[in-house]
This record gives sequence, structure tokens and C-alpha cells, in this order.
Amino acid sequence: MIDRKELRRQLMHTSTVFIPLLYYFFPDIGPLSGQQWVMILFLVFGGAFVLGDYFRRKNATVKKVFMLIVSPFLRDIENDKMTAASTIAISFFLVLLIFPVRIAVPACMLLSIADSASGIVGRWTGKHPWFKHYTVEGTLAFIAAGFLLFVIGFPYIAVWKALLVVVLCAFFEALLDVFDDNVVIPAAAALMLMMLEV
Repeated sequence: MIDRKELRRQLMHTSTVFIPLLYYFFPDIGPLSGQQWVMILFLVFGGAFVLGDYFRRKNATVKKVFMLIVSPFLRDIENDKMTAASTIAISFFLVLLIFPVRIAVPACMLLSIADSASGIVGRWTGKHPWFKHYTVEGTLAFIAAGFLLFVIGFPYIAVWKALLVVVLCAFFEALLDVFDDNVVIPAAAALMLMMLEV
């Protein structure tokens, strides 16, 4: 069963989809492209969040302000380490910076949509574990949500490529769980989309 705090957290996780969407649709203004504007804004606000996350562990005042904002979404294990929000900000920034738009945007959105679907379904109805704490129900939710995202939102990705990338990312999330899935999923998706010449 998923509790309210975890549901809030997963919904906040899903809301990160607005970052790649903004990157995709933001208009060109003046001498800079929309993508350049978004990266500048992301660097300023995302950078401020990451710095706050880092210094909260070193300064009581920073911690008090930071926790006032993020405590409704924080898991206990994140009290003394970098939050998932910070790792998402860092991984999104790097993927958007390194890869072309047609690869970076779906790769980042896969984390926002499919990983959230996996977390909600897995905690809500997951009864059949297949690897550590990962359940068949959660993994199937990841695959279904990710596949629909790619097929509906990015029709230039061939159906078989979409299915291959999503299925492999679902397994990478579990099998590479010693690493942060907020880094593994967008990075793996972007690399595979690039290798498949999307």
C-alpha cells in the first residue's frame, strides 16, 4: 500500500516532466534559442537547489530553510544524503546538455513518467517480487507507461526501438540498483536512442 507522503513524492517526481517539455517548447527570445534560455534558468534555479541540498548538511540555518520546503516529499534515507530531486536536476541538466533535443527530451521524460508509474503501481498493487524490492507489477507499469509515452509523444521513434529502449531501461533500473535510478534511466535511454540512430 502506498501512503500519502509517498504518493506526494511520486506526483512531484512526475511533475519533473515539465523540465524537458519546457526545453522542447520554449520559444526563442532575442539572440538565444529557447533551449539556451531553459538551460540558463535550469542552471540558476536547479543549481541553487542542489547547492542548498549540499549545504543543508553543513549549516543549520540552510537546513532549516531547505527542510521547510522539501520535508513533505523527503524519504527518511535522504535526511543525510543528496535528495532524489538533486540527482534528477543534475542528470537532466547533463542529458539535455550533451544529447540532441530529439534524444534528450524523451530520455528525461521516461524517468518522469515511467519511473513514477512504476513506483506508484509497485507500492500500491505489487505482490510479485522478481528482483530485490522490484515487483512484476511495478516493472510492467514502467514498460507500459514508457512505451505509450514514446509511441504517442515521439512518433519519430520506431515502435520496436521504443519497446527495446523501455524494456531495457526497466531492467537496468532494477539490475543496476546500486546506482541511482534517477541517473541510470535518462542516461541509459539517451545512449540507447543515440546508438539506435533515432
